[in-house]
Amino acid sequence: MSQDRASQKQTLAIDFTQEDAVSRVYPQAPLLSSKHLSWQGIHLSHYWQPPHETPEYQPRQYLICIHLGQPVTLQQQWQDGLSTNAFQSYGDVSIYPTMRSLRETWNADAEFLEIYLNPTLFSKVAYESFDGDSLEVLPQPNIRDPLIQQLGLSLKSELETTVVDTSNIESRGSRLLAESVSSVIVVHLLKQYSSRKPIIREYTDGLSQQKLQIAIEYIQAYLNTDISLDKLSQAVGMSMHHFSRLFKKSVGYSPYQYVLKCRIERAKMLLLQRQLSIADVAFAVGFASQSHFTQHFKRFVGITPKQFLKQ
Repeated sequence: MSQDRASQKQTLAIDFTQEDAVSRVYPQAPLLSSKHLSWQGIHLSHYWQPPHETPEYQPRQYLICIHLGQPVTLQQQWQDGLSTNAFQSYGDVSIYPTMRSLRETWNADAEFLEIYLNPTLFSKVAYESFDGDSLEVLPQPNIRDPLIQQLGLSLKSELETTVVDTSNIESRGSRLLAESVSSVIVVHLLKQYSSRKPIIREYTDGLSQQKLQIAIEYIQAYLNTDISLDKLSQAVGMSMHHFSRLFKKSVGYSPYQYVLKCRIERAKMLLLQRQLSIADVAFAVGFASQSHFTQHFKRFVGITPKQFLKQ
């Protein structure tokens, strides 16, 4: 009994959204982090770490690790005796449930992306979309999951184009994308990696005409801001995941895709008026930076804003 208590005292409960806590597990601070952005329920960090052995720790969030760098050998010692020794290559994914103790060792320089998800997201989604809220996500060391890899890299790409003002906690970032991704990942984890196969509640209809009109008017009114999926869904009296699924059934686009489409259409109108610079247009329609705007404009229109103006 005394040995068990001593072991519990040595186990670190780590909030990975706090860099001072992260330093108790990893020797190097993140290369890139979403900590200054107003993302809710989800946090992203991009790391490079030298060979290292961590202390025993428990993540306070659900943790998803996506390996990005050169291959390394990763040893993991989990509570309850689970032990793995795996060769990790680019794109390999590990899933760490919240508050489950483990210790890790890797033998070479390691580059990886970590996504941290608030546990309350899981209980909300499980209650709303599945049969009850008692689903448990199981540890998944060193798997291939193309969906998680794609979503993680999309968040990283979006974060890299975000201008961060460290003096302003409301710095513009892709809050709508982050909250949309968090909802998709939570559903995916519960469907694919939970302790029992969940019963999924299906929704066949879209939004009512009234709720759809409220959503569209909200988007148009706040198009130049860092729109929150949480606040948008609250405006129509629904939860994020439920709203997202029904909105897409109604208009054929996810809320994130629809907002991007609206921003590009408004940007085209402003560009043709030739009263604002490209950078000012980007800010006026809600993009974090000119490069962020140009990236999405070219994807939707096929040419850059500068080329659009020359036509």
